Amino acid sequence: MVQNEKVYRIQTDSYKPKEIYPSSLKLGGAHPEGDHISFTNYYMELNGKPYFAVCGEFHYSRYPEAEWDTELQKMKLSGITVIPTYIFWNHHEEMEGEFHWEGNLNLRKFVEVCGRNGLYVILRIGPFCHGEVRNGGLPDWLFGRAFDVRSNDEGYLNYVSRLYNEIGKQAAGLLYKDGGPVIGIQLENEFRAAAALWEITAKQGDEYMSGGTGGAEHIIRLKELAQEAGLTAPIYSITGWGNAPVPEDEVLPLYGGYAYTPWTVNEKQPEQKPTAEYLFTDYHNDTNEARDFAPPYARTKYPFACCEMGGGMQAWYLARFQVDPESVLAMSLVKIASGCNFIGYYMFHGGTNPIGKTGYLNESTTPKITYDFQAPIGEFGQIRASNHLIRPLHYFLQTFGGLLAPMGTLLPEGASGLRPEDTNTLRYSVRTDGHSGFLFVNNYQDHVEMSEHEGVRFAVELGGETLVFPRTEPLTVRPNASFFLPLNMNLSGVQLRSATAQPVTLQQSGDVNTYFFLMLEGNEGEFVLGDHGVASIEADRGVVAQEESGEYIITVSSDTSSLIRIYRENGSEVRIYAMTAAEMALMWELVIDGEKQILFSTAVPVCSDKGIEFVTSSSFTAREYDGASKNGFTSYQLHVPEKKSELSIVRIHDHKVAVRFTPDVMDDLEDLILNISYTGNVGYAFSEGQLFHDHFHNGDLWEIGLARFPHVLQAGEIILETTPLRIGKTTFSDDNNMAAEQHFEGEKIALFHDITAVPIYRVRMNLGRK
Repeated sequence: MVQNEKVYRIQTDSYKPKEIYPSSLKLGGAHPEGDHISFTNYYMELNGKPYFAVCGEFHYSRYPEAEWDTELQKMKLSGITVIPTYIFWNHHEEMEGEFHWEGNLNLRKFVEVCGRNGLYVILRIGPFCHGEVRNGGLPDWLFGRAFDVRSNDEGYLNYVSRLYNEIGKQAAGLLYKDGGPVIGIQLENEFRAAAALWEITAKQGDEYMSGGTGGAEHIIRLKELAQEAGLTAPIYSITGWGNAPVPEDEVLPLYGGYAYTPWTVNEKQPEQKPTAEYLFTDYHNDTNEARDFAPPYARTKYPFACCEMGGGMQAWYLARFQVDPESVLAMSLVKIASGCNFIGYYMFHGGTNPIGKTGYLNESTTPKITYDFQAPIGEFGQIRASNHLIRPLHYFLQTFGGLLAPMGTLLPEGASGLRPEDTNTLRYSVRTDGHSGFLFVNNYQDHVEMSEHEGVRFAVELGGETLVFPRTEPLTVRPNASFFLPLNMNLSGVQLRSATAQPVTLQQSGDVNTYFFLMLEGNEGEFVLGDHGVASIEADRGVVAQEESGEYIITVSSDTSSLIRIYRENGSEVRIYAMTAAEMALMWELVIDGEKQILFSTAVPVCSDKGIEFVTSSSFTAREYDGASKNGFTSYQLHVPEKKSELSIVRIHDHKVAVRFTPDVMDDLEDLILNISYTGNVGYAFSEGQLFHDHFHNGDLWEIGLARFPHVLQAGEIILETTPLRIGKTTFSDDNNMAAEQHFEGEKIALFHDITAVPIYRVRMNLGRK
């Protein structure tokens, strides 16, 4: 052992295989082509096999209809398999009796586009949605009636029934039972757990609507109304947090968690406290402590499933944070390690709030228009750093989720007693079937700084033996790092005893199966392989050594990728491609003509009727992996004739500038994104006197994609203005007999620093196996 080395252990002597049996939930359903969805008490099944859903929220009414196809393809490329979407009542019936389902409100078309892209859909039909929408999505005209909203009052339910019937008409023929992609219906949202501001009252924060009354009976009644409207699906769900009523066996309760909780921030408590979302637990266990997870049913009765894990968070007026990209991956890993077999992000794709006939349709705690949410895919289709971090996890769940899903959770001694403020204890957990499994490590915690851990090894008991790894150099676990490592994983007949790299995906090409692995930053990749059936091993980079026991140890430097070829005695070949984190950020998994295709590119590949097209801001190189070739890769170079976008920036005041451009500024472009660097409180973008975008200053760039606003392009001018950021103290004086006076002491800053434009191109490239 080296100095300061420490071995972290997990004992399995008390481990019992997970007890899995058909669920008592009255859920499930068949597709006309023969597929069937069902549930055990631990996971969802597709055709009788574990299915690990990866859900990503995307709101069609907050995005241009013409761009749905491209953006849904980006979500699929990101490893999303299910699209949940809110149906905001006040977007569709802002004025009583006037339903609108056209243009960006075309729910039917949106579901059809999801289906064409091979994506399942969950309709979150409300009636209350929240989603930072005005009144939580309930129309203004619904208030001031003789009934209470979110209640069992027949007056209210009659309106709900009318809404559901309208949704049913739009979804007719698109449900799973009809051969469509709609597999789920979510009823209500945060019932009895949260409400929303009643926006027609006089002042922000004064009045909240009801959190809901009627208990489980209300949920059952909503389910009945949905079914009467033709909204029949294999899954009926509710949000389960906050003491929500869960009618027995009628609905799947869904959970979540957020690293950024602006609703806890106020003038008296301006700093958010760290959350418990990054501590391993065992959600599917009736005897162990599960922190604040105390549902009104036995925890092993239903699968632990999530619909709202924070893919980001929208800035609120009193909470101006920048989302750590690492927070998104760490939350996913902790939930999965803790027994979650169904994950869902809110939001996965940002959007833009429409402006209604009655005014702004957002909640007044947030910006009037932008709903970027700092999501893995931004408001204008930007691929964010968090996307690169979670994409390999999603590819793993698509490929190996059926292997992981039945595995139980094992925690090390003392794990249940950890608190979020503990920054010095290494957090880890195992999911296992008793013979193989995955070790999860998390060294991220929101709103505190975690310590670095050097000299780390693990010892895990599996199948009557103890696996100690790494064998060579111990690990260094950096602050904010989170990852999982395989134990006794079967690689097409080759036993991977342990690895300091996490599995990502598998590509099959004839007799060659290639397993892609992501190495940990700052640590060499170590792969320990059993020798059974192995003739020889070679690596284009790295060291291959064979122990006296016969086991092979392959080590690869952390700063280079390597293709490892394992030749088997039966003539087949198994490959391991060990990637650096930088290369993994370039990896995209597509399915073309029924075959999985692996590309590495800074540009985002999307499919069209013309073939593969790339969305890019510059010239780039793409590499295509082909397991049938010796070298594995074919490279392509694409030169984009870059267009210099001329902007005229006229400074009117420090806090106000005019951005002017010619009518041809968007010629030959997919989009033109303004990057605005400023210091202020709230930024506003106007065109011809109309507000078309805004931003709560949080120290990050304010981005505006101009393709979203054709009327702005036609006008040729944007006025940007910011109110001042105040650093100091405000006091009030009542010396004046007529009115109290407000006095501010400190610094006021309202200044635009720099404004640039990034052109986005869409180009086609012919790819194909050579």
